[in-house]
Amino acid sequence: MLMSDENTNKEDYSDEDIVSEFSSKKPSMARRVFFKLWMFLLISAFLVSGGALVYKTGFTYSQVWTNGEDISGLLPLSESTPQPDANRLNVLLLGLRGEDDPNGGLLTDSLILLSIDLKNKKAAMISIPRDLYIKMPGEEKKEKINFAHALGYQKKGSAGGLFFSKVAISKITGLYIDYAVSIDHEAFREIVDILGGIDITLERPFREDSQFSKEMIIDLPAGENHLNGTTTLYFVRSRFSTSDFDRAKRQQQVLVAVKEKAFSLGVLANPVKIFQILDSLGKNVRTDMPISKVAELVSLVSGFENRDIKHKVFDTTPEGFLYDSKTESGAYILLPVGDEFSKIQEYCRNIFK
Repeated sequence: MLMSDENTNKEDYSDEDIVSEFSSKKPSMARRVFFKLWMFLLISAFLVSGGALVYKTGFTYSQVWTNGEDISGLLPLSESTPQPDANRLNVLLLGLRGEDDPNGGLLTDSLILLSIDLKNKKAAMISIPRDLYIKMPGEEKKEKINFAHALGYQKKGSAGGLFFSKVAISKITGLYIDYAVSIDHEAFREIVDILGGIDITLERPFREDSQFSKEMIIDLPAGENHLNGTTTLYFVRSRFSTSDFDRAKRQQQVLVAVKEKAFSLGVLANPVKIFQILDSLGKNVRTDMPISKVAELVSLVSGFENRDIKHKVFDTTPEGFLYDSKTESGAYILLPVGDEFSKIQEYCRNIFK
């Protein structure tokens, strides 16, 4: 009920009468009022969700960023690394089983160097096999390169693991490694599922039926395949049916597919998916990259077409600069041709030429 002013006739109106009278006498005013109300609600919702997203992003980054940890003194002053290149950004991508996995969870199953030519807007993915036998950072003993992360982690946690991995890769490639990112299997699987799976094209059928449990057999036909998170994880881990070198190629293929899906229309505009991804990242990803550089890297990568990305896997072919060997105890290892890394370093230095 609406009561009139004392100076007017007191009359009862229904809600319908009010709307009808208001709309008939002031149609433009009604539209303006409803439009302003609708805009107010939209802006309020945007500010609330945007503020929550900003908070969530900041909180997540406080979990994954390792730069608050002191890594000074981990290496002797006599052990130098290459100098930074202003025209090049090198980010080391590390895949591991996870800190909580007692069966070598801190060893890196995959080591991929993402190198970006900032001047010419080109990118390269360079895979270093985990069996490459090198002198550990700051020590005289040799181990497989996948142990560098575990050794650094023993000394200074996640920050030490990233730092030792960067030093090891810089010695091999001759490149300064600006930043490193580690991701464990659980986060990788979750992110692929959050993205709705990925699409890959196989030139030939792929099957793995001996490496994992009988319940996890991978059998993919040639051509287009849509993979969920679990299948993708086993696809990039599989090596019994092929080789570690082939696995490295599949890992690069999957990273490109993840990039394509993540930057496809609607995925990164969906706040629910973003929150889910941030949750997974916070628990299972570590990096020494400042958040401002993350934004820069995302902007760079989003602009790359697949044809702009060069792929390289160092292996035992004549163009791979490595050969098979064994340790005194009989363990399988890989060594550089000529027993030094000059050919690998030259290739990495000139990869964009």
